[in-house]
Amino acid sequence: MSNERQKGVVVSKAIAYGSVATYLGRKSEETKTHRWHIYVRGIENEDLSYMISKVVISLHSSFANPVRVLTEPPYEVSEYGWGEFETRIQIHFQDPDEKPVDKIHMLVLYPPGNQIASTKKPVVSEFYDELVFNEPTEFMYKKLMTGPEKQAPPNPLQEHWPVYSEAHDLKLLADADAFLTRELATVKALFVEADVEAKELKEKLQQVQSQLVLKKASSSVKPAGPGYP
Repeated sequence: MSNERQKGVVVSKAIAYGSVATYLGRKSEETKTHRWHIYVRGIENEDLSYMISKVVISLHSSFANPVRVLTEPPYEVSEYGWGEFETRIQIHFQDPDEKPVDKIHMLVLYPPGNQIASTKKPVVSEFYDELVFNEPTEFMYKKLMTGPEKQAPPNPLQEHWPVYSEAHDLKLLADADAFLTRELATVKALFVEADVEAKELKEKLQQVQSQLVLKKASSSVKPAGPGYP
């Protein structure tokens, strides 16, 4: 099969990546307060091996064998720990001509705000993303169009995973649109405020210039009195 690039072709495939962390309670070891999992998955738990050759997850250097290579589903690393840290997730594809994709994920162990950690409610930090293949080779294009041949094995974490749907996608778009609208309104308000301040400064400058002109004119007039003709 040809490795020729498919000109003008763009294909996107949805994935999810993130972490699930469970607090082990007050009796847990000081350095093992949580059981956590970092993963890459199909949004419907489909087997992604049709397009992914391996996933490399880099943990904190304090872990034994901090670079984990996963060549088949589930693309998941499970460990015990006590601290949050930044992880690197690198996704490699079945076509070696496709550049690997890097994702940075912060392992989150603790619930947001003032919520109390619970042994019954895991902390889920997951992101929906789309892998975009710009002008893939004929080989990769066929892989992408064929799609997954099967589901990934059932995963105990599934009950905690977010569910993605068309409604979810529409909500994401609506949220993004609302965010952009707010940002544009803020920027516009800043421009208006800056314009008003600029006009005020210009008026003050003109007043100062006028005062200087008057002062200069008055100082050049010779006063009448002794010693002047």
